[in-house]
Amino acid sequence: MESSSEVSYDNHNPNRNRNHNNSNSNSATNESPIVKCLPRWNYVGPNPVKKDAYLHHLPNIEGIDLGDYVRREVTNVDGMGREYFDAGLRLMLCYQHEMAARCFLACLQMSEHCALAHGLLALCHSPNYNFKGEAYYESAHHPEEQDVQDLLCVFPSQQVADRHSKMAIEKIEEIKKLHKKTSSRSNKRGRGKNRSKSRSNSNNNNNNDDNSKNNSNGNAANENGIVHEADLPQLIPDVEAQFLVAIRILTGQPGLEHSLSVDIVGRPYAHAMRKIYEKYPDDSEVAYFFAESLMVLNAWQLFEFPTGKPVSPDVNETRTVLEKALLVHKDHAGLCHMYVHLSEMSAYPEKALDACLPLRHKFPHAGHLIHMPTHIDVLVGDYESCVEYNCKAILADERSIYTSPGTAGIESFYFGYIVHNYHMAVYGSILGGFEKKAMELADKLTKILSEQMFEGYPDLTAYLESYSALDIHVMIRFGRWERILKLDPPKNKALMLFRAATIKYAQALAYASLGRTEEAKREANNLDSLRGDPEAEFRILHNNSVANLLSADSCMAQGEIAYRDGNYDEAFQLLRKAVHMQDNLNFDEPWGKMQPIRHALGGLLLEQNHLEEAESVFRKDLEFHPLNPWAMVGLIETLKKKEQSCCSTTAEIKDLEDKLRQQRQTKLADFEIKVACACCTKDA
Repeated sequence: MESSSEVSYDNHNPNRNRNHNNSNSNSATNESPIVKCLPRWNYVGPNPVKKDAYLHHLPNIEGIDLGDYVRREVTNVDGMGREYFDAGLRLMLCYQHEMAARCFLACLQMSEHCALAHGLLALCHSPNYNFKGEAYYESAHHPEEQDVQDLLCVFPSQQVADRHSKMAIEKIEEIKKLHKKTSSRSNKRGRGKNRSKSRSNSNNNNNNDDNSKNNSNGNAANENGIVHEADLPQLIPDVEAQFLVAIRILTGQPGLEHSLSVDIVGRPYAHAMRKIYEKYPDDSEVAYFFAESLMVLNAWQLFEFPTGKPVSPDVNETRTVLEKALLVHKDHAGLCHMYVHLSEMSAYPEKALDACLPLRHKFPHAGHLIHMPTHIDVLVGDYESCVEYNCKAILADERSIYTSPGTAGIESFYFGYIVHNYHMAVYGSILGGFEKKAMELADKLTKILSEQMFEGYPDLTAYLESYSALDIHVMIRFGRWERILKLDPPKNKALMLFRAATIKYAQALAYASLGRTEEAKREANNLDSLRGDPEAEFRILHNNSVANLLSADSCMAQGEIAYRDGNYDEAFQLLRKAVHMQDNLNFDEPWGKMQPIRHALGGLLLEQNHLEEAESVFRKDLEFHPLNPWAMVGLIETLKKKEQSCCSTTAEIKDLEDKLRQQRQTKLADFEIKVACACCTKDA
C-alpha cells in the first residue's frame, strides 16, 4: 500500500459524473432542495446476474482484514461464492454497504441459488441508521433505471433493492418447484430404488473447487432439462425464508413517499423481524437486523436530549435485544456498532465501553468500526482515545481508498464516513487542548476538501463543504487571531459558503479579542450577509443545517463584540442566547458547534466577577464534556475567587487540579491552558 500522503481521494472515473447534469434528478418541483443536491453515487460494470458477465469485474477482497466472523449456515453457497458472501456480510456489518453489495453480486455469479445473497444485497441498498427518511427515499429512487444493469445503477438504489428482494423470493419458489418436480419423477420410478441425498452446502465455508465449479454452472438442470437429486440446490430453511420475506416488505415499494415510509414499510419490516427474532432469538444476524430495524425508525432521536428519556417503547426493546445478544455474541460487529449508537444519547454512555473493545481491536481494516468507540470516548472525557482511534480509522480507510477507490473515493457513499473520522478527531483535539494534532488533521482534511475539488464535484457541497472549515475552528479555539486575520476568502463564496462564512465569523472574533470592535462589526455584518444566502438552509453538517450553525455563530460574535464595547449586560444576554441555540441543535456527535459557547460565556462572566453564574456555566459544561481542561480551568479559577470571599472549596479545587494535571500530562497535550476561552484575554 502507498503511504497516506500518496493516497488519492478521487477515483478519477469519468463515468461517475454521468448523472451530475441529468435533468431527471432535479426536475420534480416538489423535491426538497437538499435532496436534489445529494450526489449520485455511481459505479459501473456489467450485469452480474447475467451469466459470466461479472467474471472480469469481481471485487478485490484479497488482504482485506475485517475479522474472521462468518455466518455459520448459509444455504446454497460454497467455494469462492462463500468467500464473497462472507466478505459481503463483514463489509455490511462494517457499514461499507457499497462494497458489500459488489461482493454479494460476485457471490451470485458463483452461487446463483444463494437466495440470502439477493436479500442482503437488497438491504445494502436500503435505509440504514445513518441514511433514512427523506434523504434516502428521495435521492435513492430512479425509476428510469428500472431495467438498467445492476452495476450501472446509482448507489443506493431502490430499484436494485426491489429487484433483488423480488429475486430472493422467486428463488425460494424456484427451488421448491425443482424439488417438487424431482420428487414427482422419483416417485414414478418406484419406491424400491435407491435415491441419492440432496447435496447440502449450507454449513461449511470451504473452498472445494468441484463445488465451486458446480455452482458456477448456473443451472441445476442438465442440457435435457432434467435435474438429478444430487444436483438439487438445497431448500431455503425457514429462518432465511422468513428473513427474505421481511426484506421484501421493506424494499418492495420503490418510489414510496418518504412521509409514508415508516407506516407502510419501516414499521411493518420491524414487526416482521420481531416475529423472526421471537422464533430465532439466538441468531446473531436476526438479532442485529431486528435491532437496526427499530433504531432506524427513530434514528438519531432515540432519547430526549439531554434528559436521556427514551422517545418510544422501541428504544427499550432495542436495548433488551442488543444486550441479550451481546451476552452470547460479544464480538459481533453489528451488535457492538448499534449498541454504541443506542448508548450515546442515553444517560449512560459508559455502558457501551465493553462493546467498544471489539470495535477498537477486532476489525483492523474497518475504519468506521474503529471510529465508533470515539462516540463514547468524548462523552466520558477520554479525548486522547478519541483522537487516537480516529487516527487509526483514518489509516484504515486510506487503505480502502487505495484498494477500492470506486467504493471509498470522494464520490462514494462511504466517503462521508471517512470525513466524519477527521471531524471527530479534530473535535476531540479541540476539547482536549491538543493544538498540534488538531491543526495537523484539520489541514489534511482542508487539502482534501479544497475549493478546486468542489469545483469538480459541485453536487458534493450539500453535505461535504461544511467540513472544509475545521482548520478555522482550530485557530479560534487556540486564539490564533493574527493568523485568522490573514486568511483569504474562497474565490467562489457561493460554492464554499460555509468556509467563507466561518472565516468572517472567526475574523469578527479575532478583531473583537484584539479590541478592534469597528472592524469586528464589519466582519459580523459580512457573516450575516453570507448566512442569509438561501443555500445555507440546504447545506448540512451531518444532522444540522449550516443556517442553524451560522445563526449560533452570529449571536456569539455579536456578544463578544458587545463585551469589548463595554456593554456587558447586552453581551451576556447575547452569549446566553448563543448557548441556548447551541444546546438546541439537533443531536450529533461531534456536536454541531466545535467549541462550546459556555467556555466564552463562563470565562467572561468570571472576568466581571459574576461568580455564581460563572460556576454554574462551567459545571453545566463539564456535564456535557467531562474532564475537558477548558471548563476545569474556568471552574478552578471561579472557585478560588469564591473562596477568597465567602466559602471553603479547597477540597474540590484540589480534586479539579489533580484531574487537570492528569489530563495535561497526556502525550498529545501541548497547549498551556490559562483561561476557559482565548477571548478572555487580549494577549492570549
